[in-house]
Amino acid sequence: MATDAEETDAAETGRRRQPLARGIELLTYMIESTQDSHGVRELAGKLGVSPSTAHRLITDLEKLGLVRRAGNGQSYRLGLEFLRLAWLTTGRYPSQELALGVLQDLVEKTGEGAFSSLYDEQRQQMMFTSTVESSHPLRYTLPLQQWMPLHGGASGLAILAFLPEAVQRDIVSKPLAQLTPHTVTDPDALMERLAEVRRDGYAITRSERIDGAVAIAAPVFGLIPGDVAGAAGISIPESRFDEAHAAALALMVCEAAAQITANISGQRLNS
Repeated sequence: MATDAEETDAAETGRRRQPLARGIELLTYMIESTQDSHGVRELAGKLGVSPSTAHRLITDLEKLGLVRRAGNGQSYRLGLEFLRLAWLTTGRYPSQELALGVLQDLVEKTGEGAFSSLYDEQRQQMMFTSTVESSHPLRYTLPLQQWMPLHGGASGLAILAFLPEAVQRDIVSKPLAQLTPHTVTDPDALMERLAEVRRDGYAITRSERIDGAVAIAAPVFGLIPGDVAGAAGISIPESRFDEAHAAALALMVCEAAAQITANISGQRLNS
């Protein structure tokens, strides 16, 4: 009779002989890794297979669009088809749940509508993914699932301020749409603004994306430390905004963004 250890070894060997199982293993490793790209030899070592086997697996996944070559052509990263499938999956099992409870708490604390947004590094744009409205009859409804530029509005500035400087300069060097008369479009002025946001840890804007709206937002980070995933914040009609409460509101927004970041990473915040 086989021992438990022998049965485990046999199961492991059988699993590794299955291309589908090994392909899923490879994708799982790439998803959970803090690295942006991976070489064939690295992947082979993690899977316990030969480099030639790892290369065949990665080539098959590349044909399906689940992985793609990184900039140097010698390593691989997750592909757009994988991201598309992941996005479709979140429609059935919404990742917004990671933010929804936090946003509801934020609305209760501030009395204002709350939102979360997602950043796409390839588009260099953001979209609002979740909103919780306040009970006030006068409030702003944000458009969901629409790609928007980063330079206008608190959510976009909170994301843009924490991107690498080279990415910031690439974005601000392009033509910037004048979303409202108050949108900052001058590159030098915008870079100065981003430095302030990064120093403060949050952005506050007045009528820069929507006329008559004040917004306060802070960045949300992903699984990789320092990697901006989006933002969270609140929106307030300008007629109801009290400058004397700005610091207190900003603190609550920063705490909410930190909680969503902790939910994404699976960590617990110190109470």
